[in-house]
Amino acid sequence: MSSPYRNVPPLNALAAFEAVARLRSFAGAANELCVTQSAVSHRIRQLESHYCEQLFFRHGRNVTLTTKGTYLLAGVLDALSILQKASLNVSNKSRQLVRVNVGPSFARYWLVRVLADFSRRYPELDLEINASKFMGTYKLASLRAKEWDVAICYGTGDEWKDFAAIKLTDGELFPVCSPAYRASCGALSRPEDLLKKVLLRLPHEPWSRWFEAAGVRCGEPEQGPIFSDASLMLDAALSGQGIALARSVLVHEHLVEQRLVRLFGLGLRSPSNYHAVFRPESIDRPEVRSFVTWLCENANRDSTTGTGTAPANVVPFKAHLPRP
Repeated sequence: MSSPYRNVPPLNALAAFEAVARLRSFAGAANELCVTQSAVSHRIRQLESHYCEQLFFRHGRNVTLTTKGTYLLAGVLDALSILQKASLNVSNKSRQLVRVNVGPSFARYWLVRVLADFSRRYPELDLEINASKFMGTYKLASLRAKEWDVAICYGTGDEWKDFAAIKLTDGELFPVCSPAYRASCGALSRPEDLLKKVLLRLPHEPWSRWFEAAGVRCGEPEQGPIFSDASLMLDAALSGQGIALARSVLVHEHLVEQRLVRLFGLGLRSPSNYHAVFRPESIDRPEVRSFVTWLCENANRDSTTGTGTAPANVVPFKAHLPRP
């Protein structure tokens, strides 16, 4: 009597398929699975031969799922999640909690959108997320007092010398607006044309830096609403109220789904980025290490993945500081 599961491919091939689909890279999947890249390629070919279907489009070092691959991924994720939960129940492992303090912009525009991936990969872990606007010494004091396991902070990295800090993003700043607002603008052939439009502003991300990088001599624009938080500014941009100077990691998904459009190809690097900050001894806890590792993989990917309509010309921030 034949097995009822004879049409199910090997589990290691399905695990390799899930890793390649999630990381969009054969090399990244090989590193995560602790096997060679050729082994991952062999497992994917094994799957494609099994189904007589191409599962990935290859674009140099990057890969994307075909229609058949996307369909298969949904089932594979469900199956792997069920297997992992069953394994945890058998081993009787208790659930672990990671307490995270994060600013509202990063929490709303990135973290909550990708939490399902974390839960799928680490079903035994729970997150307690506090979206706090308190920064600086207050946040560090709370971290030192062990109120939080990990704080996601925005800065250069020099502010947290008493803690361990890992840079999560290395993205860029560029102008974005809603498709409706872009349509209302008419021709925008030169960067200086933006000066005639409604510019949404943040005190700590001045427009003058981007204009200087674009070769436009002007001071800081004095018209347009000023917001205390990037999430409010991006809400205004999404509702068609003007043009925002946005950080790539915060608008990645909105660009992919075309709720926002990028204007011009010029991106500006800034010395400030998002960092995972934690007490040095905390990384010895497996649950904290898992969360920080997951943060690094996903936040950096979304901050550096190109989503503009034209190739980005990324200009380092420091190259445009005034000379003393």
